[in-house]
Amino acid sequence: MKINHVKKVIAPILCGFFMLFSLAADAENRSIPSLDGLPQVETLDLKNNIRLLTIMDELPRTEIICSIGFGKIYENAENAGLSEIMAKEISLSGTKKYPGNELNEKLEALGGDISINAGWENITIVIKVLSRHSEFAFDLLGDILENPVFSKENLGYSKKLVQQNFKREMDDPSNAGFTKVREIIFHGKGYGATLSDRSVNSITADTLSETWRRIARGGNILIAVSSSLENEKIFKIASEELSKIAKGERELYSPDNAALISELKLKSGNIYLLPKELEQATIITGTIAPEINYQGNYSLFLMNYILGGGSFNSRLMNEIRVKRGLAYSVFSLVRNRYKTGVFMSFVQTRNDEAANVLSLMKENIFRMAEKEVTNEELDWAQESVINSYVFNFAKTSDILDNYLQVEFNNLDKGYYRDYLKNISMVTPADIKRESGLLFRHGIITVVVGNRNLEASLKKQGNVIILE
Repeated sequence: MKINHVKKVIAPILCGFFMLFSLAADAENRSIPSLDGLPQVETLDLKNNIRLLTIMDELPRTEIICSIGFGKIYENAENAGLSEIMAKEISLSGTKKYPGNELNEKLEALGGDISINAGWENITIVIKVLSRHSEFAFDLLGDILENPVFSKENLGYSKKLVQQNFKREMDDPSNAGFTKVREIIFHGKGYGATLSDRSVNSITADTLSETWRRIARGGNILIAVSSSLENEKIFKIASEELSKIAKGERELYSPDNAALISELKLKSGNIYLLPKELEQATIITGTIAPEINYQGNYSLFLMNYILGGGSFNSRLMNEIRVKRGLAYSVFSLVRNRYKTGVFMSFVQTRNDEAANVLSLMKENIFRMAEKEVTNEELDWAQESVINSYVFNFAKTSDILDNYLQVEFNNLDKGYYRDYLKNISMVTPADIKRESGLLFRHGIITVVVGNRNLEASLKKQGNVIILE
């Protein structure tokens, strides 16, 4: 197939994506580090709507990252575990052309490697080979997308592996707490879908096959490639080897944020106690955060950095660990995704200090919306983010991952080019305003610890025991 059978987009917007830029950031003319020298990303739309992103690599290797728009956030209480089982089953059963272990054996013989994993928003297939084996790599990818084997014989084993992994994760009080917070906030759907024996048992080989046929379509596939081969050569190989993949539309998830916020208001202030006989209490608070395209996220990122994301200089670390010695680990995080997001804070402390530490957490969280951060705090946070920014592009795969995020989330093409400028323009008033909007619906709390914590926790809110 000749390259003129596809639509090539070596977009001018990408010239700005990695170009040298030096911007006056604020009244102090803060210097913005240069991203000069990063390789240019070229994009190509195949006839079946698959979007291909490429970067030249100096080493004689090819790495393909195929992102299929479907993951855990697309699930609900009825089918939680679907994306992970699907990825595991393909890894075990292979494809029609490369069944079972033949897939891995063939790659290993060529010195290559493959991994198939399910994340929150994507099932990701990563194939690494020497550049001279690029045609084989794309042939293999095409067969995975078009002809995966969902074996009834292997399905039971795939389910068991996913279940065992989930149970191991839930043995960790931190993972159990984060999972329960998301489940409560998002009502067991999407971001809050939690794997159960019932949801796993509902998944059949037919379920996997039908779902894969729906999601492995051109419009729902993004592919990023780094290779020593010329881009024209990669375009030609991809066009030929992936030509049989059916055209299709993007798979979208659409949480009912209005309903979730309404329910969150009713739950706000509740403390959910997950009983486990432990020497320490794990405390996690959470609330719904904006989607990734929200302009106020620059302010929220810095708010979180000052509150608990900035290690020892953050407020939670300083107030709870440094000043009082009440915890070893304490932090906060904010995750913004395509149509939703979440804010959470975390601490582990002695059982007898759980109620006191929870009070300190809430006090510091809500203070972000009540009083402006100091100029010194904001300067520290902005400088830290600006000075570490370039490390987000440390490897070629980092650049590809970043641009895949731009494509998947439909972000402005200048998102990374303008990121530090937008960070530098945030003011204390911006942080206070956005914190007020974030926390106005309240927060919920999950405590993983001894049942006898109920009495002391009642001083901080309504306690609900989770059986």
